[in-house]
Amino acid sequence: MKLRLSISIVFTMAAIALLAALVSACGDSGSSTSTQAAANAMPDPCALFTKADAESVLGQPVQAPNKSEQEGTASCSYMTSGQNERIANLIIVKPCSMADYMNYAEGPMAQPIAGIGMHASWDKTTLLVHSKSGDTCVYAAGGGNPPGSDPADDKPALEQAKKVATSVLERLEGGDSGSGANMSR
Repeated sequence: MKLRLSISIVFTMAAIALLAALVSACGDSGSSTSTQAAANAMPDPCALFTKADAESVLGQPVQAPNKSEQEGTASCSYMTSGQNERIANLIIVKPCSMADYMNYAEGPMAQPIAGIGMHASWDKTTLLVHSKSGDTCVYAAGGGNPPGSDPADDKPALEQAKKVATSVLERLEGGDSGSGANMSR
């Protein structure tokens, strides 16, 4: 009986020591919080997609950007100054999970788009790209006002949205914005 009690005490003490070691290994040294905050820092969308980028995509001079930011979301849009107003929009959502992406990609008008980001989907007005890092979603639109309202405008609007997203992803991820891991339906 004494031997069983001693073995039980030894196992209990070993379990407590192991638990204490695991807790101390997972403890916050202060740097993990700042590392996580830096990883979740919202990038400036107008720095990722500049006025010059918008003019290149739209093929016309644009006005000063319209910029807004809320927790987890930042946007930047440029409108042309000519008679036929056109707009290029960018919305950054961070953090953005695969579930967030799927909510959009499973919409009734959404269709998968290959060759950009980890996953991309177009809904006839906006291109949503899930970044290769997996923590950022880029919503991009370019074209008529609103883009996609005329079926003849869909293809040029998609091509312009791709240019917006590609430009942003190159700056955001520092290089190739394409990926072979795209969704298909």
